Amino acid sequence: MTDAHARADVVAYCRRLWDRRLVTGTSGNVSLRLPSGDIVVTPAGRCLGSVTADELVVVDLQGRSRDPSARASSELPLHLAAYAARNDIACVVHTHPTFCVVWSKFGRVFDRDTVGARETLGPVAFVPYRDPGTGELAALCAAEFARGIDTILMERHGVSTVGASLEGAFVLTDLAEEAARIAYFSRGDGRPSC
Repeated sequence: MTDAHARADVVAYCRRLWDRRLVTGTSGNVSLRLPSGDIVVTPAGRCLGSVTADELVVVDLQGRSRDPSARASSELPLHLAAYAARNDIACVVHTHPTFCVVWSKFGRVFDRDTVGARETLGPVAFVPYRDPGTGELAALCAAEFARGIDTILMERHGVSTVGASLEGAFVLTDLAEEAARIAYFSRGDGRPSC
């Protein structure tokens, strides 16, 4: 995979996340590990619906930008911690999808009793609130990724997924939001049971 190909893939999946309303405004970030070991990541403060390949930031595994004038996403510590947790992680997708965030405010993971959630989404971990972009949040998520979890619901924050491909991480994000939406509306009274 060339740098140009990786950048094009990241931009394509950023658009897909935007089109599915899994991100809004300037929320969310995406990264992909390059064959060199470097990571291409979305920049800070940019809308994923309009980010361009030349705006993406390449960092090393310590988070140092290859272009000192480029600023990576503020959630870079989370991405770096995920890559350090497991060698099979090739990408990280972090989003703030509405129904996942709603459920996270109730301090638990949504019910996963639909066929899609059981067969494809699989287990989802929950991590308590820590300030965004901090080492504390990154460490909590890394511990779950190290256990083999690929989807994490972050209290009052959003969802982080990892995968061997951007397609895999995107599908997990999409399935998590759909499962959360179905669980919310299945309640009848519109309120999650706690």
